[in-house]
Amino acid sequence: MNISTQTLPTGYVQSGEINLKKNKHLTILLNIGAFIVFILMFYMLTGFTALVRPDITNFSETITIKKMLGALGLTVIVLILHEIIHGLFFWIFSHGMPEFALRPLYAYAGAPTWFFPKRQYAITALAPLVIIGAVGLLLLLLAPINWMPMIAFLVALNTGGAVGDLFVFIRLLKCSPTSFVNDTGEVVTFFERP
Repeated sequence: MNISTQTLPTGYVQSGEINLKKNKHLTILLNIGAFIVFILMFYMLTGFTALVRPDITNFSETITIKKMLGALGLTVIVLILHEIIHGLFFWIFSHGMPEFALRPLYAYAGAPTWFFPKRQYAITALAPLVIIGAVGLLLLLLAPINWMPMIAFLVALNTGGAVGDLFVFIRLLKCSPTSFVNDTGEVVTFFERP
């Protein structure tokens, strides 16, 4: 079966779970990982930009309150956009309304009443990383020079924010091709035939 469903097909049993609600240790580790990935990605993006845009020799900017508030606002927009992209793919594959929430250490989109085939869920999990990353790289190639630091910051932030998605995706790779996934937003449950 290659379509999402609200009823788990007969013969499937739970084969794993990632529970951010119960496993605070994992939640903290993922946030630490996200911060490390953010720093590394920002460094790599600034290097990439210097390589492909040799006309840029200085990333230094004067930091003002206005710029800090702008960065905060854009950070919130990227966070919301990231979750909207997840939600869009949940909707594309199920035609059911996804749920969205913000918790102290993470935000999420979920589709708690749906079971998604492995391929559909993989696409949903990786979509924000791929889409925002691709748009960000394109902007780094084309946008005005004074936008570069903010674009690099936001793409790095999104990449760091996708650490949890990548963790789930790596776990998904261990599942059989016929597996299903249920994502409540805080708990991702994997189902396979024994």
